[in-house]
Amino acid sequence: MAPKAIIVGAGVGGIATAARLAHAGFDVEVYEKNKFSGGRCSLIHHDGHRFDQGPSLLLLPRLFRQLFNDLGTRLEDYVELVQCDPNYVLHYHDGEKVILSSDRAKLASEVEKWEGEGGAQALEGFLREAGIHGELSYSHVLAKTFPSIFSFLRPSVLFNLIALHPFATVYGRCAKYFKTERIRRAFSFGSMYLGSSPFDAPGTYTLLEWSETCEGIWYPIGGFHAVLQAVIDISTSLPHPVQYHFSAPVKSVLHSEGKATGIKLEDGSEIHADLVIVNADLVWAHNNLFERENAASAEQVKSKSGDVVRKNLLMPGFAKSLLRKPHSCSSISFYWAMNTTVPQLKAHNIFLAEDYKSSFDDIFKHHSMPKEPSFYVNVPSRVDPSAAPEGKDSIVVLVPVGHLLPSDSRKSSGKKPNNPEQNWDELVDRARKQVIEVMQARLGINGLSEMITWEGINTPLTWQSKFNLTHGSILGITHDFFNVLSFRHQARHRSIKGAYFVGASAHPGTGVPIAIAGSRLCTQEILKDHHVSLPSTYGPSKPEGVSSLDTLRRRSVIHLVEDWTSAVFPYLMGMFIASLLFLIGAASLWYTGFFEPRVVVAPAVQPSVSVNDIPRHSLPSLDMENLSQPVMWGSFAAVVLSLAYFNLSAGPAAR
Repeated sequence: MAPKAIIVGAGVGGIATAARLAHAGFDVEVYEKNKFSGGRCSLIHHDGHRFDQGPSLLLLPRLFRQLFNDLGTRLEDYVELVQCDPNYVLHYHDGEKVILSSDRAKLASEVEKWEGEGGAQALEGFLREAGIHGELSYSHVLAKTFPSIFSFLRPSVLFNLIALHPFATVYGRCAKYFKTERIRRAFSFGSMYLGSSPFDAPGTYTLLEWSETCEGIWYPIGGFHAVLQAVIDISTSLPHPVQYHFSAPVKSVLHSEGKATGIKLEDGSEIHADLVIVNADLVWAHNNLFERENAASAEQVKSKSGDVVRKNLLMPGFAKSLLRKPHSCSSISFYWAMNTTVPQLKAHNIFLAEDYKSSFDDIFKHHSMPKEPSFYVNVPSRVDPSAAPEGKDSIVVLVPVGHLLPSDSRKSSGKKPNNPEQNWDELVDRARKQVIEVMQARLGINGLSEMITWEGINTPLTWQSKFNLTHGSILGITHDFFNVLSFRHQARHRSIKGAYFVGASAHPGTGVPIAIAGSRLCTQEILKDHHVSLPSTYGPSKPEGVSSLDTLRRRSVIHLVEDWTSAVFPYLMGMFIASLLFLIGAASLWYTGFFEPRVVVAPAVQPSVSVNDIPRHSLPSLDMENLSQPVMWGSFAAVVLSLAYFNLSAGPAAR
C-alpha cells in the first residue's frame, strides 16, 4: 500500500513536493487555507488586467527544468518562456540611467560608459567570480543537506568555502571590481530578491547577477503562476494523482509517540496520514501547528517580545527562538490597472534612492520605510500582451519596507496597525505619493495618477494575514551566514518523525527556484526515510543534464571513493575531533587533580629552603590549591562538548 502524505500549504514548495512524491508513488493530499494555489506566487485579476502578486521574473532556469525533468516531462512542453531584453533599466536620482542586458557586448559597453577604460575587464572578472559562486552553489549548496554543524567538514564544503566568499558582502564584492558607485549599485541591488541588504547579504549571492546576465531573465506567458499550474496539472494526472483541498485551513499537526499521524482542520475534522510536510511559513508553523500531545486547549498567550504563540506548544523554547531570528524585509506593493500604456517603462525597472545605503539601513536596521525609498516597477504587459487589455498596461510597484515590529505581529484585521511607529495607512499614502513623484520626474511624464483606473494593495499586515507570514516578512528568515546551511532549519522536524518542512525559511532558502531545489531535498529525505528508491527520471543532483562521457567518469572507482569519503568523512572527522577533545579534557582534569578527593590539611611551617635545594627535575604540584580554574573549566567543557557531539552525530548517522 502506498504511503499517504499530507502537505500543509499549496505554495511553491508544497506544489513541487506534492508532484515529486506522487511521481514516486505516494498518495498525496494538499490542504490550503486560501481558495487559490501558489501562495505569494499567485495572480490578481481585475477587469482584464492580470498581475503577479509576488515574483515576476524567472531566474536560475535550470532548477525549473530540473523539476519538470524529475517528473518525466519538459518545461518547454508546458510553459512558454519569453526572455526579457533588456534585463532592467535602472533610474538614478540625477536623471541618468543604466541598462543591464544579457547581451555581453551591450553590457560591456554600458559598463565602460561609466567605468571608463578597463570597465569591460572588471565586468568579466566580476562575472567570472559570480559564476563560480553560482556553479558551486548549484553543486554543493542547493543539492545537499546540512544536518549538523559538522556538515561543514565535508571536503567539498571545506575546499570551496573560501571561493564562495560567505564572509564578504554582495556590495563588498561589487566594490572589489567596480570603481564607480553607479555600477556598484547596479550589480548589488539584486540581494533584495533574498529580502536582504547588499551591505549584509553574503558575497555568495552575487550568483544572482551572474544568473541574470549569463542565464537570462525570463517571464512565463500567462504569469508566473503558469509554471506552478503546469506542475499541478501534471501531478493531478499521475497514476497516483495529487488531491488539492482549498479553503481548508489547518489547525494543528497530529502526532503520537513522537511520530506524525495527520492533521486537524479548523472545522475540527481530522485526516490521518503516514507523514506530514509543512509548506506554511516555518516560524508560524512551529508557533501554531505543533502542540504537545493531548494538549487540553489551543489557548494563545503573548510573549515578552509581543508575539502571539500557542500556550501548549510542543517545543516552546525553540519556537520562540525562531521568532527572534532576523527576518527579511516586507513590502508595500501596488497593483495598478492603467487606462493607457506607459512606453517609457520596460518590463523591469528599478528606481534607486540617492542615499543608497541609508535606504537599506532604514529597512533592515530600523524596520521602517525609507525617507527616500528605492522601488521596483514591473510591467508584465510589456512582454506578455495578455496581461492587460489592448492599449493599456498592468503595472506592479514593489516598495521594500521593514517587517512588522513585534507588537504588530498579532492577529489583526489586516488594515489597522497595533504599533504606532508603523501606521500603515499613512505609510501607504506616502509610498504612493513618492513613487508617482519619482516616476514622473525620472521618466519625464505628467498625470500618472490620473492614468490609474484601479489599485490593489498589499502591506506587511496583509502579507501576514493572507499567507501567515511571520512579521509580514515576505521572504522568511534572512540569509546571513549564521542563518544558512547548517544554521538553517533542515527538512526534518527536530523531534517528530514523519514531519517535514519545505519553503522559504527551510534549507536551502528563499525565492521560487530555491524553494523548488528545497522540494527536491525534502523529497529525497522522505524517500530515504521510507526506503523508497528515487524515480528513474531523477538525474544527478547537478541540475543540468550530464553527458554519457561524464556519467561514465562518475562511475569510476576514484569517484565512488570520493562520494563515499564525502558522505562519511564529516562523521569520522567529527568523531576523531570529539575523541581527541575528550582525551585531552579528561587527561587535563586528571592531571590537575580534579578526580582526586580534596583533603583540607592545616598548613605546616616549612623550613626555609634555598633555590639550590630544589631538584631540577621536580614536577609541578597536583594539589587543588594550585589548580588553574580556566584550565579546569576548559577541560571540563571539552569533555562535555565531545559527549554532546557523540549524541548529536548518532542522529544523522542512524538515519
